[in-house]
Amino acid sequence: MTSYLDDPALWNWMSPIWFVVLALIATYLWMCRARLTARSWWFAVALMALLVAFVSPIGVLANGYLFSAHMVQHLLLLLVVPLCVLLSLPQERVAALTNHRFNFGSRRPMGMTILCWLAGLGTMWLWHVPSLCNAATQSETLGIVRSTSFLMAGLAFWWPIFSPKNRLRLSPPAAVTYLFSACLGCTLLGIYITFTTISVCPAFANPSDRIGILTMLYRAGLTPVADQQLGGLLMWVPPCSLYVCAIISVLCRWYTADELASISTATATGSSPQMTKVTS
Repeated sequence: MTSYLDDPALWNWMSPIWFVVLALIATYLWMCRARLTARSWWFAVALMALLVAFVSPIGVLANGYLFSAHMVQHLLLLLVVPLCVLLSLPQERVAALTNHRFNFGSRRPMGMTILCWLAGLGTMWLWHVPSLCNAATQSETLGIVRSTSFLMAGLAFWWPIFSPKNRLRLSPPAAVTYLFSACLGCTLLGIYITFTTISVCPAFANPSDRIGILTMLYRAGLTPVADQQLGGLLMWVPPCSLYVCAIISVLCRWYTADELASISTATATGSSPQMTKVTS
């Protein structure tokens, strides 16, 4: 397999995604005022994930060869890249920039939360309607629209959980419900893709061998049927694992906030934090 990955045909070094990466770097440095922080490594992870999605063999194979590679690419664009970007943002700077656009008072409207949830789940379901999936795989322009929609929907989906403005984040119980229901939605889509006898994306059922690798893929066991089943499992397991990690993060944040509140109360009353927690 190493020799296959060394094949220059499996790497798209001339991808226009490099221009997007440069634009993102310039924007991020402007937002940080050219001062990198501890959060900046999340931005580096986001850029690496973006390059893997388009420059590496994942990006090449996703372009009409392997449905499973196509699924990995979409999960990177919808879940990994937007999440890492949000985690990398300087909180004070973003809060100042968005204060006049997201002035909802002390609470986030429920309707906006629902729209963010629908954006994350609906985009994935929508682009796996066979006719749309096939068209976007065969059309470069529609493929760009699809990739852009994944990135934007991912930012919308993660915003209520990891928004730079704390008051715009969901309460921990609501955030757990939000993430658990998203896991359920991904599971249902993954089960459907794994076990359906219908080709979810016909372009991958009869691919055009533009770079001469289909024989190698089929010999490795990645026939169109097995490939779609693998893609369904990828839609099923990794997203839910990520959602579970996010739930754990939310619960840790909740516990930490309670601890800090107990310490603040104890400091104000002159008692110990342990006594404060017992009396409360």
